[in-house]
Amino acid sequence: MSNAYRAIEIDDEELNNATELQFQNFSSSNTTTNPPAGNMSSTSTPQPRSTGFGSASIFEPARPTAQQEQAAKSPIWSIAYYSKFFDVDTNQVMERLFASVIPKDNFLDVMGGSPDLYGPFWVATTVIFVLFVTSSIVDSINAYINNTTYQYNIFQMTFAFGTIYTYAFLVPLLVWGATKYFGCQPDLLEMLALYGYALTIWIPVSVLSVIPIELARWILLGIGAGVSGVFLIRNMYPVLQRAEAQIAKIILVLVIIFHGVLALILKYKFFAYNSAAPPSTPAPTTPDAPKF
Repeated sequence: MSNAYRAIEIDDEELNNATELQFQNFSSSNTTTNPPAGNMSSTSTPQPRSTGFGSASIFEPARPTAQQEQAAKSPIWSIAYYSKFFDVDTNQVMERLFASVIPKDNFLDVMGGSPDLYGPFWVATTVIFVLFVTSSIVDSINAYINNTTYQYNIFQMTFAFGTIYTYAFLVPLLVWGATKYFGCQPDLLEMLALYGYALTIWIPVSVLSVIPIELARWILLGIGAGVSGVFLIRNMYPVLQRAEAQIAKIILVLVIIFHGVLALILKYKFFAYNSAAPPSTPAPTTPDAPKF
């Protein structure tokens, strides 16, 4: 019985060994057909994804859209060519408006390499409309204070149109040409966006300047000129640093001069109150009766 027991025990061990060997052969055969986990990630990921339709290209912010690619292929005289400059949504425009009024961040970083002309155009147009309305209100208050008849002045609209559009589009073009000439390598679209969004602060300033208090209007003028001036200088200074120090100072002084001229024009042309008494008209004189 002991021999038989030993034979049975041996048979059990051999059976277990055979089972283990069979399991090991199964796993080893599996490893030959399926690569290890470390090699799977490298071999199973196709190489074209990283350079073609990979995640890097999907989340790349500078990747042009189909509309931008089509606009780039369009001729410069077509409307489709300029559509890429207006390819923004409401959230982007609102974010840029707040960033121009509260200039705590670099505006070029806020734009994310995608400047637009939609915001600058409508900001400048809104400033023109607000200036015309507020200046008309100021003229009517002036007429009431001086006890005179209010006369509608359409010249205010044309003057605001010329002043604001000149500052929003012609002045940045001149600044861009100067910085381009001295090797600063600026971007024209970014320069136009800076000057356009810098006008945002003048919308609330124009509305509040209707107050017939001279000191309050000067304070509002200083706030508007200071906020927009800091916004311009802060975002243009990295570009001006690429030029020589003397040239950068000259261009910076010109930017400040243009900005100051705009503020003074707005103050004395649109926010001015004339409380002087109207000139008194002399009483009509009757001719003397003829003497005989």
